Amino acid sequence: MRKLLALILALALCAMTPACAEGELHRIGVIVYNTADEEVLGFKEYLKGYIEQNFEMVEFVYSYSINSEEQELQFIQAACDSGVEGFLSFTSYDLPREVELCAENGAYYLLASGTVAAEDFEAVQDNPYFLGAFGPGQPFEFQAGADIARYFIREKAGTRFFVLSGGAALGNEMHYQRTLGVLDTLASAYGASFPLTRDAIARTAEPLTVETDRVSITVCPGYLRMEDAFNAAKAAFEAGEYDAVLSVLPPLDAVDFIGKTPLGVIDSYNTRNLQLVTEGVLKVVVGKYNSIVGPAFALMLNAVTGYAEDFRENGKAVQVIQGFWTSENAEDYNDKYALSTSAAMNAYNFDDLAHVIRIYNPDADLNALCALAEACSYRAVQARRAAM
Repeated sequence: MRKLLALILALALCAMTPACAEGELHRIGVIVYNTADEEVLGFKEYLKGYIEQNFEMVEFVYSYSINSEEQELQFIQAACDSGVEGFLSFTSYDLPREVELCAENGAYYLLASGTVAAEDFEAVQDNPYFLGAFGPGQPFEFQAGADIARYFIREKAGTRFFVLSGGAALGNEMHYQRTLGVLDTLASAYGASFPLTRDAIARTAEPLTVETDRVSITVCPGYLRMEDAFNAAKAAFEAGEYDAVLSVLPPLDAVDFIGKTPLGVIDSYNTRNLQLVTEGVLKVVVGKYNSIVGPAFALMLNAVTGYAEDFRENGKAVQVIQGFWTSENAEDYNDKYALSTSAAMNAYNFDDLAHVIRIYNPDADLNALCALAEACSYRAVQARRAAM
């Protein structure tokens, strides 16, 4: 397996064509959990299709699907050996180890869109090669779960809920917080008190049903791209009857066994979800959009061009909060999907980003970059594009 992964990376690197003269190209690694995931593909379309074309000194080196800490560390080392100067990461198994390896190689590490446990962030925040984290953070992750639960409560969908909790049992802080949001909101709405703690329910490693005379909640863990997790979810769903499915991760092929059961997801504004919204199966979407990673790229470019120290907060890595967009009907989803995927009207375009990148703007600073990143709501993006 180790040799195969090295060969895959070598072939990818050999296929690169430098975008500018030797010595001016900055190679940035991108660490992803699943190369076929719609959200990953959306980010890639923006980074490779828009950022690379407009920032000609940049080239992105994508990982294969990273499914373990060993694979992530192997990719980091191989990429550093090839000249990669920093990493935009969309997955993390052991943040301190990943940052330590990057530091040993003089490469920067940035969580480009995600949420990690506070103790993991604090363990590396003083390391100069750890730039920080962009993403919803724990409060917004929790709120996302609460929002999809609240939709079905408001719509009086029923009292039998099937919850796909993803990696909540495997240390995935994003999925854990989202699942807590779902559980707390349902329990509060139906006045339910369960014999197990909310933490035990959210982190269950096996399908688990908790119920009272007013509500029934089945929590099914696992990454659905894994055959065992998919089969377990399918079996659990088919063994019961449910009024709604709430998924804290992309449902993938689970939509086949879910059928016409009303579905709510925390995912992204992508083509697959557009299809499900149009078909009427997907009722509520809380999600990210393609170019939301633009400010994270800007911070990385500042670092690899020599300005890393100027973009730290009192010498520490930064945490930048970026929330989700939400759609509860097809018309709203279509409007937001169009802005998420448009090449002509990106939510974060070249001018937006160049303003907070030091090599383009000598006055660029961390405050302006954070302010731009946090102006990520649909309304803020509309205002920015209307001002063009």
